[in-house]
Amino acid sequence: MEDSKIIDNIKEKAQMKIAISKFKEEDRKMPKMKNISKVVATVAITIGVTSGLVYASSVVYDKIWKEPKSYTIQKELSDEEKQKCITEEEARNVGNHYLKKIGIDNETINRLKLENDFISGDNIWSMYSEKVSLTIDGTTGNIKHVLIPTWEYRIPDNYGITREEARKVARELLEKYRPENDSGEYKLVSLKRNSEEDKSAYIWYADFYKKYGDLVNENEHINIGWIPTINGLYSLDIKKDKYENNEEKIAKEDAIKIATEKDRTIEKEHTIVDSRAEIRIKQMNENVYLRENFKTEYENGTLNWKKIGENTFKLKDDAIFYKTEERVRKVWMVFLKYETEWEGYTYYIDATTGEIIGGERFSSFWSEEGLFNDVNNVIEK
Repeated sequence: MEDSKIIDNIKEKAQMKIAISKFKEEDRKMPKMKNISKVVATVAITIGVTSGLVYASSVVYDKIWKEPKSYTIQKELSDEEKQKCITEEEARNVGNHYLKKIGIDNETINRLKLENDFISGDNIWSMYSEKVSLTIDGTTGNIKHVLIPTWEYRIPDNYGITREEARKVARELLEKYRPENDSGEYKLVSLKRNSEEDKSAYIWYADFYKKYGDLVNENEHINIGWIPTINGLYSLDIKKDKYENNEEKIAKEDAIKIATEKDRTIEKEHTIVDSRAEIRIKQMNENVYLRENFKTEYENGTLNWKKIGENTFKLKDDAIFYKTEERVRKVWMVFLKYETEWEGYTYYIDATTGEIIGGERFSSFWSEEGLFNDVNNVIEK
């Protein structure tokens, strides 16, 4: 290529870069993003002259937020839903295999039922042996919950252990009960007992979150409850919503601005007096959607419940729930503090696209460190 043509190409690419920079500047001034079909998180143009070649590239990130879908509680699954689930025989085999894994060799699953979990909206297999109750995912067959009542054990008179011993046992039980195909490191984020004193506790609880560098994914967790000294399993909760490991492209200041602008369109009774933002791993949820579209009901907790007594509530017969995709992303957790003590709201701003993908109605900013401020948590940093 002639030198003059190379120079002309460089000029053309440089003008394109200026134009895109102006577009990005205008884009930041736009008050709303929900009508934009694509969110341009970053545009990178590289111009290099090597052996007469000029390169240009751009990255465009699709919007990931979709309006939550509504659903009602269905006691009976449709034939179409049943087709998506594992069979009764497959579910029974999963349950019996896990009984052997946890040392219950003399029992088998004798009752099981495919049903809908109204809290999550997921289809599950609930199953039971004489001593053990298990819940598995109806689609994947993954173990979700295990419970063995304490009366099924002969608890020794001298069952007290120290928290140092509890930490060691918790790690051993993690390796014993974690899924067979599970790899990676877990962080012990909570260690509790059912008594104020270590020596009088006959159940200990350990919560482990999957680690990704300096961050942890609370939606990939293994929570274990056990009887000390005999190390009998009392409870097990496993969640395996994997982290998408999306890129961090949104600046902290921009995340705070996005959350602030959204909150001002929703919250008319309070004024923002302070803000805080930190990078975390969080799962999408429907909370901001409910707060925006059903604020009174959402704030009062009456969207799906009705009061039938002083402190008693009952699920409404016509209750409608909302559910987002169960995607786990890196977000900016932006807490907006109101002028009233203990009041505020936390928004999840996707770290790649800048979209609001969820939130928390908490009066204080919760983080992994917040677990250590729990008076019942005896873990040490």
